[in-house]
Amino acid sequence: MKKNKKPLWIAILCVCIAVVIGVGVYLFRYFTQKDIGRDDILPTVAASEAPTQAATAAPAPVEEGTVSDQKFEMKPLDIDQVNFDELMKINSDIYAWIYIPGTGVDYPVARAESNGDDSFYLEHNIYKQYQFSGTIYSEIKNNPDLHDRVTVLYGHNMLNGSMFASLHNYEDPSFFDEYNTIYMLTKDKVLTYLVYSAYTYDDRHILNTFNMNDDTIFQEYLNLTLAPYSYNENVREGVELNLDSRILTLSTCTNGAASTRYLVQGVLVDERDR
Repeated sequence: MKKNKKPLWIAILCVCIAVVIGVGVYLFRYFTQKDIGRDDILPTVAASEAPTQAATAAPAPVEEGTVSDQKFEMKPLDIDQVNFDELMKINSDIYAWIYIPGTGVDYPVARAESNGDDSFYLEHNIYKQYQFSGTIYSEIKNNPDLHDRVTVLYGHNMLNGSMFASLHNYEDPSFFDEYNTIYMLTKDKVLTYLVYSAYTYDDRHILNTFNMNDDTIFQEYLNLTLAPYSYNENVREGVELNLDSRILTLSTCTNGAASTRYLVQGVLVDERDR
């Protein structure tokens, strides 16, 4: 009987070794994969990160604006760094660029219009190649002009700090207070959002759950974002929302339950031509 058991144990041992090797290869690829949004082909928007052109490029005008007396300051941008003609040669699904000062978020934004698969960019880079970190993306339900009442962008909470991982910095009240601006660039526009709410939420599909075309439901949703039921919410005082508000919602996974998401939400406060 012992002789008969030996081959079984050898087989089990081989399987275990194969699993360990497989996990090791996966983790190696995970932590060493190239961050597509940080290579020389796609320079960053942040003026401070573009030393060769930022000194001469004309920044976006610096001004103060208010949302219910809440002041914000537009940071200098090197918007000429983002050439949508070149980006669309790489991938016609790219329609915007998101930049959040104070974070590592400085990425192209895609929408799977070419194949209609909303989840395509969950695990594909802008070259449409498989990549675990994926691409910052929105779904077909949202229009690429960013004029929907609520636009939702999705990005992974990567362990190496890339994509939307740094959104979790907004759990710190002092960080939330200081870094209050999100920029969205399109081919023709620069849109500025004031970050007004950040909190842990459940994993329901926001756009499928709330009929944003219904004024009553939309107002109820706005009220929810201003007073979220969450253990770690940060909400900016003095911000008031109404039916004309345009909300940008950034969604990423948490480090806790799989059924939770961390949301950072901004309200449109400025839109101008590039």
